[in-house]
Amino acid sequence: MPIINFISLVAALVAGASALAVFFRARRSLASRLFAVGMLLLAAEAAINFISYRQLLLVDLVYWQKLRFVPVSLLPSVWLAFSLVYSRGNYGEYLRRWRIAIIAMTVAPPLLLALGHQTLLSATLDPGEGLHWTLLLGWASHSLQFILVAAAVLVLMNLEQTFKASVGTQRWRLKFVILGLGALFATRVYAASQALLHQSVLENVGQLNSTALIVACLLVAVSLSRTGEFSIDIYPSQTALHRSVVVIIVGSYLLIVGLLAKLAGWLGNTANFQFNALVVFVALVLLALILMSDRLREVSYRWLTRHFRRPHYDYRQVWNGFTAATSGHASEDTACPALAKWTSQTLSALSVSVWLFDEARHDLQITGTTLDADQLSAGAIRENTGDWQALVKSATELSQVVNLDEERTHRAAGLVKLHPRVFPNGGTRLAVPLLADDTAIGILFVGDRVSGVPFTTEDKDLLQTVAEQSTKLLLSIRLARRMMDAREMEAFQSMSTFFVHDLKNTASGLSLMLQNLPRHFDNPEFREDALRSIRKSVERINQMIESLSALRRKLVIDPVWGDLAELRPIAERLARERGLSLQADFQPAGPVRFDRDQIERVLTNLIVNAHEASPAGQVVTVRTSLGDGAARLIVEDHGCGMAADFIQRQLFRPFQTTKKTGTGIGLYHSKLIVDAHGGRMEVQSAPGTGTRISIILPSIKPADEASRFDR
Repeated sequence: MPIINFISLVAALVAGASALAVFFRARRSLASRLFAVGMLLLAAEAAINFISYRQLLLVDLVYWQKLRFVPVSLLPSVWLAFSLVYSRGNYGEYLRRWRIAIIAMTVAPPLLLALGHQTLLSATLDPGEGLHWTLLLGWASHSLQFILVAAAVLVLMNLEQTFKASVGTQRWRLKFVILGLGALFATRVYAASQALLHQSVLENVGQLNSTALIVACLLVAVSLSRTGEFSIDIYPSQTALHRSVVVIIVGSYLLIVGLLAKLAGWLGNTANFQFNALVVFVALVLLALILMSDRLREVSYRWLTRHFRRPHYDYRQVWNGFTAATSGHASEDTACPALAKWTSQTLSALSVSVWLFDEARHDLQITGTTLDADQLSAGAIRENTGDWQALVKSATELSQVVNLDEERTHRAAGLVKLHPRVFPNGGTRLAVPLLADDTAIGILFVGDRVSGVPFTTEDKDLLQTVAEQSTKLLLSIRLARRMMDAREMEAFQSMSTFFVHDLKNTASGLSLMLQNLPRHFDNPEFREDALRSIRKSVERINQMIESLSALRRKLVIDPVWGDLAELRPIAERLARERGLSLQADFQPAGPVRFDRDQIERVLTNLIVNAHEASPAGQVVTVRTSLGDGAARLIVEDHGCGMAADFIQRQLFRPFQTTKKTGTGIGLYHSKLIVDAHGGRMEVQSAPGTGTRISIILPSIKPADEASRFDR
């Protein structure tokens, strides 16, 4: 049996076995089902290849090679969906985002086969090479090769994104599956690009596809035997890929091969072109392997350090990375996972976890780790309260970096339970205390280094410094949380004091009325006075509810061009309804962009405040003007006025007022509205002389808007 037939047969059998193994042994999931379907399609392709190469007649060979394109046409959609689903806990978001691409990959290839099946392939014989046959691509099969290249690149990009999002033991558990499938689809890129360049089906390229399929299945089998799991749940970012290794490698390969093809055509030397293209492809795949392999990167880094005497760490880069990873976090729940991930990447340690004490230091909680939940044994320890409390107590006594695998103490034996060993040859484990004034607030565990590399003195010094900086970060987060809690409590107390006082007065009035109701119910004047009291109480309660609602609602403005003088009817109507003495002087004050409804609320609030602060019958002045590039709306009274200290410290704060029945929310909300318009409020007042409040809005706009307003 020719070697190409044998490899195709083995590939078909191995791919079928892999599909069944993952489907029945691995956890039932969408990813395992898609993998099984994809492998069965690849097995069918290899089996058809095996049958076709055993045909003696050229017409039969062409028939089976055409039939091979049926499973091939289904590969893009299945494997693209798999690459979006595999080991992603949020795969639903990706499927929705990529639904158009999946639909296109599902519909386009079968449609091409249906339309161009008659001219899919054509066979020619070359008598000069021992009656060797050549299968030329038709337009449909040629287009399908383009789709295969695009689909393979997309699959590789998605697998790369999943791999880059993993960290620590997650990466170790995914590595062999992703490497196997990466090799498979990288080979597909090579095979499809060669078919496009030569415009024909190449025997040796089909052999390469079968070999890559066997290697991929073996690597998946290794992964299943090592971890017992086919996939895990991680949550890659939804942002687009930046600095993608796949894009660089594939782009470089296609560019180099294209240049080689042109060069070979010019020189007339095409005999070795395919071999040269294969060498370039293998070199770029090896480069990708080096860039994505933790072990190879560790070996190359150690070699550079040994032979060029470089420092083990570029500390400027280390601290820039630490600052970028740990800054901007508002809670320990986000800061600690970021710290664990950064430590894992910087020290090439696959197992990192952060444990923090509670405020009373009576309990420990894990707040960040690169381990999976099933690899932690803390839950079993917690079930025994006595052992857990003893472990927590020993953890509080930790004051320096401890090598848990070398120290033979009861404390080390207890701490080892918090950070179990994952790899038998992962090296030693360190426990680094997070100290604040010689008091531990938590522990950073680091272990399972790539290749079992021991921790050096430089590593321990770096971890000690990282622990100090991390402690300061965590303390600042806790302090910020306490300040926020204190401010929330202060705001609640201020609000409750205001509203409890008002509600108490309202309740006292209603209670007194109810006490007198049985004795004076028959008195018409009493009943009228009682109804009036109830009405005022309801109005007061509604006013408080409206004030609170104004704080709760999100402020949204919809400004349009207009003139502040257009607000004159609002002021005059308010004066009539409330019986106010109003002096209005509305001069042109525009054009200016403002939200009419919102500025009306501000004007109403200022007029009512001015009236309530003035003696009965006192005139309130409202006027508008335009000057110095700004429009002004001024409300002035001659009432009690306000002290300068109150204006500076309390005027625009909620629940601060000088009125007996005020809530202090009106002016606060008015200032928010004016600020949202890009304007400002100016206050001039003194006790006994009255108050002038000016609303100043910018009156600057493009010429085209001005001309439109003028018309």
